[in-house]
Amino acid sequence: MHTRTPVIRSIDVGYGNTKYIESVSDGIVNAKHFASIVNKASSQQVSITDVSDIYTVEVDGTEYEVGPGLDPALEGDMRILHDNFIDTEHYMALNYGALSQMDVNEIDLLMVGLPVDLMESKRHDLEVMLQGQHQVAGRTITIHKVVAVAQPLGGFLYHAATNNMLDGLSSSRNLLIDPGFFTVDYLVTTGLREVKGKSGSHPTGVSAYLKSIAQEISKDFKVNYSNISHIDEGLRTGVFNLYGKPVDLSKYHKKALSAIMPGVEAIANTVGDGINIDRIVLVGGGAALFKEPIQAILPNHTILCGKESVVANVMGYQLLGNSWSAKQNKQVA
Repeated sequence: MHTRTPVIRSIDVGYGNTKYIESVSDGIVNAKHFASIVNKASSQQVSITDVSDIYTVEVDGTEYEVGPGLDPALEGDMRILHDNFIDTEHYMALNYGALSQMDVNEIDLLMVGLPVDLMESKRHDLEVMLQGQHQVAGRTITIHKVVAVAQPLGGFLYHAATNNMLDGLSSSRNLLIDPGFFTVDYLVTTGLREVKGKSGSHPTGVSAYLKSIAQEISKDFKVNYSNISHIDEGLRTGVFNLYGKPVDLSKYHKKALSAIMPGVEAIANTVGDGINIDRIVLVGGGAALFKEPIQAILPNHTILCGKESVVANVMGYQLLGNSWSAKQNKQVA
């Protein structure tokens, strides 16, 4: 008897970016991402051309726009940065934006991520919220099961899988650090098992660094400038203009680095000098930014920085989902 291959997809809605698995074909996993900016849709909006990279979704009767086509410079203040993010319509709009771009209408297992500090309080609610039928961009998408995992675990597993580290993984002692947009998450594990009391989140992620740059820009230009999404885009692309003129953001780097130090110190307070840690892995969109400060507080380790860091978490969730599904099918058999 032929059995259908389970459909597994993954979404990681972060404060900075929304990452998702768009398709899986012949073993090739295609991950995409867009900034976690949400705009309330307006029926009065006029576009010269159809914008295919802006996705319109409806949550509780309200239409929202998400997607890579939104302009960080003009619409980047639409982010939500607080611990109750997953309880907002904006959060669901970002999930729906990701689902709208997937190549399936039925998902057997959806893997999602949460900051470490929210795993205990929000995991069940999130899994219940996403399970079931959803009307997304004119389609009915059915999700049979949802499993939420701590965000750093996804990035670590992807890093291990792509660097031939899976052998011996079960006995290794690891410090996983995931500097996200709002929080820096850290997780101490033996293999993939979390060591209780050695993990946490600190609200000095990449946004703290960007806010510090915004303050320095405000001083230099004698304005009240606060669009951190525009600054984030400028750092990624190397192009940042104010009043139509280029601004060199690199001159603000050293001072802004001090803004993320409370998060770095929180990690140091948890693991000390890391004498019992075998491996330290940095993943996530802010990995490169945090590498130097982390290396300074843990000088005896080689800090490993995951490649493809923005989508690393969601790629890792996909691996976890495949493994979890295979185990369930084996038990049933």
